[in-house]
Amino acid sequence: MLVPVLLFTLYPVAQVLYTSLHQVIVIMPVEPFVGLENYRQVVLSPGFREALVNSVVFALVTAPLTIIIGFGVARLLLMRFFGRGLLRAVVILPWVLPGAISAVVWMWILHPSWGILNLGLYHLGIIDRYIPWLTDPQLARLSVVLAFVWTQFPFASILLMAALGGIDRGLYEAALVDGANAWQRFRFITFPSIKPVVVVLAIYQSLVALTSYDLVYALTAGGPGTATTLLSFQIWKESFSMMNFGTGSAVGFILVILSLAFMAAIIKALPAAIIRSG
Repeated sequence: MLVPVLLFTLYPVAQVLYTSLHQVIVIMPVEPFVGLENYRQVVLSPGFREALVNSVVFALVTAPLTIIIGFGVARLLLMRFFGRGLLRAVVILPWVLPGAISAVVWMWILHPSWGILNLGLYHLGIIDRYIPWLTDPQLARLSVVLAFVWTQFPFASILLMAALGGIDRGLYEAALVDGANAWQRFRFITFPSIKPVVVVLAIYQSLVALTSYDLVYALTAGGPGTATTLLSFQIWKESFSMMNFGTGSAVGFILVILSLAFMAAIIKALPAAIIRSG
């Protein structure tokens, strides 16, 4: 198991670190060592700070939302109702769709001029003019969050549904006999039982949000302006637009450090869950 980890994780990270310390430009045959100069250029470059803030806020907003919505859907899918089997099969579709395809779907929904959401709201008389979902900075951020959560909540729902299904129903019956209300049953029975899965999901969803590229790029291309520009887009910009793989790798390694920081914060916040899951 260590071989693929070393080959596909540690080696690429080490290569990114090495490249970030050298001046690697496509048109230059040599790669001189420049130390932290690439990092200085990146930090001082226009747009980096906003991309960093956008990425952190994006992860902090989407990861909890994905877990909360996934929990609600999981509870719904565990209930007995007509068509439950079909709904369980359909609910996974947003997660298996490629990010670019999901962006096209949401483009048809949210486009300021011909999106079906504006069209429906207008014909219902709810709005008197079309809303610029993708051209207003604040609304664009909201739209990207909405589309991203839509693509991610099915995976969270499946894991949480499995965790909820493994809880002993006798615990709830005993709690009801003791007079526990719905919040107390969730706090003392449900959440402690699913906490290990919540930790895994929080780490996974944070990392997916921090490294998200295809959905955001296809939906807004980082705009309007730099409103939805994330660090992943900044990596592409430095590497393939500016053709400077040294600064692009510097942004990439900063993203690695940020991802590790998110993982450490989540694990530290819920240490008991890690001990039980281990």
